[in-house]
Amino acid sequence: MNKFKIQKVSFSGVRYLLTVVCCLFTSCYKLISTYAPSEVEPGQTFEVSFTVIDDGSDTQNFVTDWSYAGVRVPKGWTVTVPQGAHQQFAEDWVYYKDGSKVNSAHNMEPCDKLTQFYNSACPKSNYTWAGFKSVNKIPKNISACWRNGCDSIRVTFLVTVPEDVTPGRYQIDFMGGDEEDDAGIDKYNSYSDAKDSRLFHVSTASGSYVDNRNASLARTIIVTDVTGIRSPSISSKEKRGVYDLQGRPATKQSGIIIKNGKKIIKR
Repeated sequence: MNKFKIQKVSFSGVRYLLTVVCCLFTSCYKLISTYAPSEVEPGQTFEVSFTVIDDGSDTQNFVTDWSYAGVRVPKGWTVTVPQGAHQQFAEDWVYYKDGSKVNSAHNMEPCDKLTQFYNSACPKSNYTWAGFKSVNKIPKNISACWRNGCDSIRVTFLVTVPEDVTPGRYQIDFMGGDEEDDAGIDKYNSYSDAKDSRLFHVSTASGSYVDNRNASLARTIIVTDVTGIRSPSISSKEKRGVYDLQGRPATKQSGIIIKNGKKIIKR
């Protein structure tokens, strides 16, 4: 992966320390959108994803480095990630020092320790989390200020339904977090050590202790039988796979843009 230098503004040691403390104890971004297809068939592989934006706080957020993300699916379902699963979207006026835009894609890989931590944090009968971490430190992550400049992040997963799955309704949940230290998640020996860490920034899990969560963004997927026949009593709400910032259905996620001073999802 190419290493890019990022222009930074010098800050006093006191301000730097206060900023780091703020980021350690508050979320630096919030969950605003999720995506999943409304219907799938047994044996099918499909994409699901979640998107976060900066939380609008006054803290001057710093580089996030290691990124972590997980998706909760029914037991027996398989989860992988595509190439460039971690995508960053920049505002138009943000560039690296070499002139390239901050828009970028980064690879992720399975993380057994994160899977264990997420299952401990938010257990659900007959469901399991699949955790992933960035393969390398990511040169720039989300920020609420111009000097960091990444406006939104989307993480995409590939989910495969077993051939012998029982047709019906199933729920997909998401969780995401980060770590700045070089050791990343390896600095934690157990879930008890990590439970108050930044690994647990955002979540859709209902009842989760995570402060920055939105259970209404959990997705319901209808698994049909092999002929495509499904229950006729599916509400119009369940047919919607993703919503924009105003709660309106969106056809796809393609980053966040600023329009009239407001963040909106690109169509």
